[in-house]
Amino acid sequence: MNQSVSQPDLLRVALVEDDEEVRYSLMMLLRSRGFAVDSYRNGMEILMNQPSLQVDCLLIDYKLPRFDGVDLLEKMRLAGDTTPAILITGFYSTTLKERALKAGYAAVVEKSSAPQEILDRLSEATKQLH
Repeated sequence: MNQSVSQPDLLRVALVEDDEEVRYSLMMLLRSRGFAVDSYRNGMEILMNQPSLQVDCLLIDYKLPRFDGVDLLEKMRLAGDTTPAILITGFYSTTLKERALKAGYAAVVEKSSAPQEILDRLSEATKQLH
């Protein structure tokens, strides 16, 4: 289910996270810092909305149903989407980071990191938009 909150001049983030509690927590964090958030429960939801997707950054979980977050970004890139993207994961490894960066992610952030780490990576990924 796509949940959206928007204001015209806010940076808009598409959040893809299958865990409802984590998705809600991240949405609240981002909203409290002035981001507009569109949330999706899985990769299929965002792919179905991709033609009309208008966001400044993608924040995608690694472990998703059907295919993982790296596969999701690869599918989006093949469809022509060049939106900056950040991968969040509870399964961090050097191999995953290399795979994610090769697929086009700007950064990989561990879910156990401080919330400020996610905010810093979002800021870096969208700095050319300011």
